[in-house]
Amino acid sequence: MDWANTAAGTAAGGAGLLLAALGTALAVQRLRHDARLRRLRAHGITAEAEVLETHRSTHRHAETRQVHTDRRAVLGFRTADRLPVRVEDDGDTPRAVGDRVEVRYPPGRPEDALPADAVDRPRHVAALATFGALTGAAALIAAGALIAAFGVALATGGVLP
Repeated sequence: MDWANTAAGTAAGGAGLLLAALGTALAVQRLRHDARLRRLRAHGITAEAEVLETHRSTHRHAETRQVHTDRRAVLGFRTADRLPVRVEDDGDTPRAVGDRVEVRYPPGRPEDALPADAVDRPRHVAALATFGALTGAAALIAAGALIAAFGVALATGGVLP
């Protein structure tokens, strides 16, 4: 048995499985997000929120050294029961302190509120984003499966079970 090929095959197989797992996780996350938006559109309770504060978070990518800045806004609103709620909006819509924003939240879970402009995006925009995410996930899964198969073949000397 050639231990170098076995080790390389095992490493390639593991890398392939990791890629496939990443693709699967990406697909599941996107489908869950889409389901959440559908539930909010269908059953969400609306409330008017106010932008209480805004801030930016900046971080540097470890490998590329590129700096990325995220804008965030803290939205405050009251539920139908008059309970105060604060949520963070990390969407791409610029907001200023004092702005009024409509939010939607699931019944009984106001801490899961999202701005209505994010929930009510045109269907074709959401469909394109989902299509792109699922296509990328499928590519990761396929690449992972191919790399894993190559790793098995390399580890077993070309003899596949």
